[in-house]
Amino acid sequence: MLFFRSEEHLRRWEGYDEKREGGVIALGSLMGLFSGSYFRNRRNPDYFSHMSEYLAEMISALEKLQEAGSHWRMGRLEKLGFTLAMKLGLL
Repeated sequence: MLFFRSEEHLRRWEGYDEKREGGVIALGSLMGLFSGSYFRNRRNPDYFSHMSEYLAEMISALEKLQEAGSHWRMGRLEKLGFTLAMKLGLL
């Protein structure tokens, strides 16, 4: 994970690759994502009992990120697999 002052600073970086631009996200959005229940409750004794709820919340938060590119989004088959696993009680 790399942090830059601005998108302009990122584009001037020698390791910048336009193909990976879908992974660029604002720090505020990233902080919001990592402050969700999935990460915040990891030390709770019943964490695994609620993991499916936390994962659903995290996926919903990812979908709401306005500037997030394809790197941050689940594909149709991944969403289907996750939904199926939840319904079968595997998560």
